[in-house]
Amino acid sequence: MGVLKSIIEAIEGRMTALGYKATEEVFNFDAVPNSIVHQSYRIETGSSDNIALSDNYANTIQEITIWVAYKTYRKARTAWKTAQDEQETIEKDLINASAVLGLSSDPYLWLTNKDMEEMGDDYLVSQMVFRCDYLRSVASS
Repeated sequence: MGVLKSIIEAIEGRMTALGYKATEEVFNFDAVPNSIVHQSYRIETGSSDNIALSDNYANTIQEITIWVAYKTYRKARTAWKTAQDEQETIEKDLINASAVLGLSSDPYLWLTNKDMEEMGDDYLVSQMVFRCDYLRSVASS
C-alpha cells in the first residue's frame, strides 16, 4: 500500500470517529450539490515536495485539503461559530492522532490555511489545508 494512501485512510478514520461522513461528490466554495448531508467531507491532495535522502528514502511534503459541508439548521451566525470550533477540533485531533502519528512513514501534519464561506441559506463550507511531511522508500522491489 502506498504511503500517502495510508495517511489518507488514517485521516478518514479520524474524521469518521469525529462524526463526519465521507462523500464522493465534489463540493467547494463554488458549488454544493443538493444531496450533500450535514457534516459531509471530502479530501484532496496536491503539490508535493520530494527531497531525496540516502539509503533509498525520500522526504515528501504533501498538501492535504479537507473540505467539510455543514447544513445551517439554525441561525447562520450560530452555525458559523460552531463550524469554526469544529475546525479547531479537527486540527487538534489530526495533529495528535496516534492513528496518523503511529504510521511507519512518521508523518508530521500541520495546518497551513483554513477558510469558511456561507453558500446561500443552506450551507457553510469549510476548507482546511494541511501540509504533511513524511518518509517513504524509493527502493525498487
